[in-house]
Amino acid sequence: MKTAWYLGHRADAVGDRALLIGDPDRVDRIAALLSDVVFLPVKRGLKTITGRYNGETVTVAAFGMGAPIATIVLHELADLGVGRFLRIGTAMYFPPIAPGALLISERALAFEGTSPAYAADPQAARADPGLIAACRAAGAALGETVTAGLFASYDAFYRDMFGIDAAGRARAAENRRTLEAAGVIAIDMETSALIAAADALGVGFASLCCGTVNALTQEKLDPDRLAAGERTLFETALEGITRAA
Repeated sequence: MKTAWYLGHRADAVGDRALLIGDPDRVDRIAALLSDVVFLPVKRGLKTITGRYNGETVTVAAFGMGAPIATIVLHELADLGVGRFLRIGTAMYFPPIAPGALLISERALAFEGTSPAYAADPQAARADPGLIAACRAAGAALGETVTAGLFASYDAFYRDMFGIDAAGRARAAENRRTLEAAGVIAIDMETSALIAAADALGVGFASLCCGTVNALTQEKLDPDRLAAGERTLFETALEGITRAA
């Protein structure tokens, strides 16, 4: 039976749909919402579980940070037979979007180096409309508005997204002005590459994020609101990915 190169999992250990998350600590918190959870062997820090939700088998895989490894995880799971993916996590957001809002990708501007390996024009790739609709419906059922729109993804967090020194602050500020003018609603490090890879591999994908950092002021969501937003994100994602047609 086929076994993934880096993840090390066999095809019979994963479901036909998966959540991709950055922070491996979130895997345990998502596990609490599932039944029949199996913790798969961890390789290279890539923590993975498979469980049940709404009668469907769901795999949850942590990739850490950044487009290259996130895309490896998606590609390997797609090769094992997973056909539907949601990347869930946090993102920088642009006002008037409110802090803690749920945001879902329709497409993404690619400023990272992975997507060109999958698409000649990464900006032309689109997220899966069925997943977007299912997640928006799931959010509405929970009393939440899920805003769909344009994302942008970068590799160099402390140069292109968030400045902690003079050079980074100047470059990130210029990028934010450009993105705001283009109508971008969220910035992260993975979405554009994952959309391009999913499109090339023929699997469904969308990125569902909680807006936790104001892109213009760099103000962060406080811990209590972050915890509440994370729980809503998990519930929306699980409802969306298990009910998507």
